[in-house]
Amino acid sequence: MTLGIIFDMDGVLIDSESFYFQRRMDFFNEKNLVPGSKNKLDFVGLTEAGIWQVLVPTGEDRELLRKEYLDYRKKHPIDFTQVLRSDVTTVLDYLKRKKIKIAIASSSPKSEIDAMLEQNNLVSFFDFIISGETLARSKPDPQIYQLSEAALDCDRCLAVEDSPVGISAAKAAQLYTLALKQDFPIDQSQADLVIDDLLDIIKVVENCLIF
Repeated sequence: MTLGIIFDMDGVLIDSESFYFQRRMDFFNEKNLVPGSKNKLDFVGLTEAGIWQVLVPTGEDRELLRKEYLDYRKKHPIDFTQVLRSDVTTVLDYLKRKKIKIAIASSSPKSEIDAMLEQNNLVSFFDFIISGETLARSKPDPQIYQLSEAALDCDRCLAVEDSPVGISAAKAAQLYTLALKQDFPIDQSQADLVIDDLLDIIKVVENCLIF
C-alpha cells in the first residue's frame, strides 16, 4: 500500500501565526485604523481573502488597504528560517526514506509557500504543492485536499492540520486527519487524532495506526 501525507503550512510546518497577526495589527496601527478583529483566533486557517474580510468587514476601502499592505509586507518580511518547527526536517527525511509521497496544501499565497521552502532548503522533499489562492473554493471546502490526493495518486492519504477550517476541509475530503496541538485554545475535535508534536507522525506510520 502506498501512502501520501498532505501538510498544511502555517501552524504545522511553521509557527507563523503570531508573526502574521502582529504584522497585520502593526499595519493598522500605522494607518490609525481599527481592524475588524484583534483576536488572533479569528484569522487562523483563513485565506488572504478571508483574512481581509475579517479585517475590513464592511468592504469599504478593503482592496485599497490590501494593496497598501502588500507593500508593507515587502518592507517587513518574515524570516522563515526562524519559524520552522524544529522537527520538520527530521520528519520529512524519514517520510522520504520510507518512500511516502509528501504534499503541501496551504491557504497561504504561493509566493509565501515557495519562500518558506527555499529559505529552509525543503523544496526537494515535496511531490506536490498547492496554494488556496489559486482555487475558486478555499478551506473548509475540500477541493484543495481532493486535488492534492489526486496528484499524489497513493492508495491512502492522510492530512496534517491545525485549524478548525483546515481540519474540516481534510475531513470533507474523507482523509484521516492529524491535528497538531497548538499553544493557544483551538477546536481540533473533528480530527481523527491530535498529536503533541510532528515527531508523532513517525509513530503513526511506524505503528500503522492509519491502516
